[in-house]
Amino acid sequence: AKSIISQKTRSNEAANARIKELETYIEDLDAGRIELTTERVDLEKEIETLKGELEVATQLRDKEAEDFETARDEMQKAIDALTEAIEVLKAATADHKKGVLLALRGKTAVGAAARAQEATKLHLAVSLGERMLTRGDAVFLERLLTGEVPKADWKKLNRKATFKMDYKARSSKIQAILSKMLETFESNLAGATTKENEAIELFGKLKEAKGAELAAAEEALQRMEKENG
Repeated sequence: AKSIISQKTRSNEAANARIKELETYIEDLDAGRIELTTERVDLEKEIETLKGELEVATQLRDKEAEDFETARDEMQKAIDALTEAIEVLKAATADHKKGVLLALRGKTAVGAAARAQEATKLHLAVSLGERMLTRGDAVFLERLLTGEVPKADWKKLNRKATFKMDYKARSSKIQAILSKMLETFESNLAGATTKENEAIELFGKLKEAKGAELAAAEEALQRMEKENG
């Protein structure tokens, strides 16, 4: 990213220098200090080159913007999914007396329609969790978030306090891992957004500089055509 910014900055500086050269050229042309030979051809080539550079720069900026929007959408979906999963786990571990899975079962039983809308987020959270969790923890998370816990587990949970604590400890550990993943996605999104804003600003400066350079070249060509009658 720094290399691209450096290149565009140098390009802006070169464009400004060229504008000064063209302004001097126009003054010399008006004063009759320039003998017209290949200047017209050179200016026409320069104009076409500048138009091409502007077109390429615009296409590149559009592609960068498109890539950013795609990445932002993916990161935001991950953030929403992990946030939802963490909230579910927090709710499930909040009641020590009921136990982890029993509390979650009560939550999933209420508002089935709302839970159906959250299904996509939770399944994405499971998929993301599989990247960082052990196989056993990943299965545990999937069962918690999708409600696919065997019925036998409910009986054990209500019967044994140690079983409750095992589930609570595991849930808390998974919650901590998901929280770190959430922080990473949020940081990545913030960083990508900052870079995109910088790219937008830099492109604006580049477009302005190249546009002024193009206008100066076109003005010089017009003056030359007048001089030639």
